[in-house]
Amino acid sequence: MTEQTDIEGNVGPIDDVTLEGIRSVFANLDGLVEEAAFDSRLDPTKLEIRFSDGIGDASWCRFDIRWFQKGYYSFHHTDEQGVNFRFDYHPKPGMPEKHFHSPPEARSANVEQSCITTTEPMLVARAIHSLWRRAYDTKSVELLNEAENPP
Repeated sequence: MTEQTDIEGNVGPIDDVTLEGIRSVFANLDGLVEEAAFDSRLDPTKLEIRFSDGIGDASWCRFDIRWFQKGYYSFHHTDEQGVNFRFDYHPKPGMPEKHFHSPPEARSANVEQSCITTTEPMLVARAIHSLWRRAYDTKSVELLNEAENPP
């Protein structure tokens, strides 16, 4: 397993070129993006996108994003209120490969099928941003995984 995730199996190394593209998508889509940077310049393991506001009472939030060269991914949201959720695509025995870890804890057990069906990286980024933005605008995480063919 990878640190702070439940990613199992051979997902390949981090795809930093794709993560650069995802960084641009988020930076161009939302004025609330405060910072978008890799955790390490020499050996990046994730892209961190920090927002200057969060859903509901949260005054900030962050996505930790991993995209692997085999096309698998993890978009993990966390905020100051301890609200975590995650959209993942990776092998997970007994569970759908494209799955959603619901808030507030994003537990590894009891995942549900993700509403995101595409695997094209920039469309996945747009879909997750769109779902997050709807939750931000409505101040509710209830419908985070409710959409038909987003974005």
